[in-house]
Amino acid sequence: MLVAALFFLSMAVDDKVDIQIDNANRSVERELTTLVQNARSQSSAFASTSFIGYSVGRYYGFASAFQQISPDPERAAAILRATYPPGDAPPSEIPAALTAYAAVHDRFHASFRDLLASTVFDDLYLIDRFGRVVYSLRKDAAFGADLAAARQRESALGTLFREVMGRLPQAQTPEQVMVLTQPLPLDQGHGMLLGRPVVRHGTVEGVVVFRVPIGKVQERLARLTQDGIGFALLDGAGNMVTSAPGGEQLKGWARQEARVLEDGGWRYVVLSDAAKLAGGLNFIRWLLLLAGFVAITLFMKAFREPAPAADAGGFVPVGPSAPLDVAPPVPVPAVPAERPESSPVPPPPAPATVAEEPEHHDHADEGDHAAALDADEGYRRCLVDVMTLALDYWQKAKRKGKIELAEESGLWRVYMDRSSLQTRTLDKYLLVETLPRNPRWRDVVRTAEYVLRHCGEPQGERETLSVALSRLKQHLKQAERV
Repeated sequence: MLVAALFFLSMAVDDKVDIQIDNANRSVERELTTLVQNARSQSSAFASTSFIGYSVGRYYGFASAFQQISPDPERAAAILRATYPPGDAPPSEIPAALTAYAAVHDRFHASFRDLLASTVFDDLYLIDRFGRVVYSLRKDAAFGADLAAARQRESALGTLFREVMGRLPQAQTPEQVMVLTQPLPLDQGHGMLLGRPVVRHGTVEGVVVFRVPIGKVQERLARLTQDGIGFALLDGAGNMVTSAPGGEQLKGWARQEARVLEDGGWRYVVLSDAAKLAGGLNFIRWLLLLAGFVAITLFMKAFREPAPAADAGGFVPVGPSAPLDVAPPVPVPAVPAERPESSPVPPPPAPATVAEEPEHHDHADEGDHAAALDADEGYRRCLVDVMTLALDYWQKAKRKGKIELAEESGLWRVYMDRSSLQTRTLDKYLLVETLPRNPRWRDVVRTAEYVLRHCGEPQGERETLSVALSRLKQHLKQAERV
């Protein structure tokens, strides 16, 4: 019962944990899918406006203004980074080389900042068709970079720019091209980049790139956390980029199989603490395990303890363990010493005895002469002699004991006492002291006759038994019992 209870309880615990993990997987997939869809729709609406098209245009926008800074792209980038500090702070002084660029920056920058405030993005990059980062809202390290240069080609922005431009020939329309990256290490921490081509009057003017900060994902994961359930976003190598709750709180939690977001390709994983998810069921399981351990310990202890020895009082050993050439010993009862009449001592209470089978009498007139025979000590001694001689003859002739004699003759009952067979009634007829007050003399006679019928050699014991049986019958005739 205990094993079955543990089995079904373990199944219930596992089912409860699995259900909560499945629900968590569905929840995080739904939340991340919503985030990706918002990023798609917001970037599409932003990139398709003429405002973006003009801002990066080769005639009026940042691309044209960047070329006016210096014929050398690297020198132009250095002047930009020296004038515009990282972040959103305005420049303290505008050099003459940046007059045209500053005018374009003042025209578009505030609008870009306001537009991004209501989206899932925190930065925006404008890249002209040659691969120069001509504008950045936050002015990070990529601002002014030449993505066509060897040292920038393999950067996050450089890779994204090449992929967007590479997909254009296969797309039916440029507006269909959209590239979303995995979480990447960027200048201001991890984030995801989303790139789209900028099209004006059917011509690709460049690429606009939006940055999704890792904090946006963190906010959504934090809303989903519950006791025993956590989430993590993985990078391309399978390392955790962000998690909710924090990494320290997730120590010892089980990491489930990583999953890939169908829309966007992001990889995420659910982390779980089975003990917390199981709740009270886990406590009950531990209680049952403890109870099972205690039960097994007690069972093993009882199994190893030797069984108490059976009471050998009144038992006469027979069979291979007893000598076959002598009759069972007849102990002499101890005669209690006389006590002075002046100090009588009350007799001790009689010990509880096992109820014996009632003595059966074959004739109604046996009771008429019972007193006479009971008082005859010779008659009682004769009964015991016949039984002991019959048992001795049986043992020597058949090589069997009193258990077999009782069972084969059917005259005496055999009892199971603990782990051994006993012949309690027969044993009483082997000693004068234990002989019943009204003995079953017919069973004694039948036992002797049964032994004489079924045993042959040795003749000496046979003659001795026959003589004793004849003497018993003489006693019975005198009492008119046969």
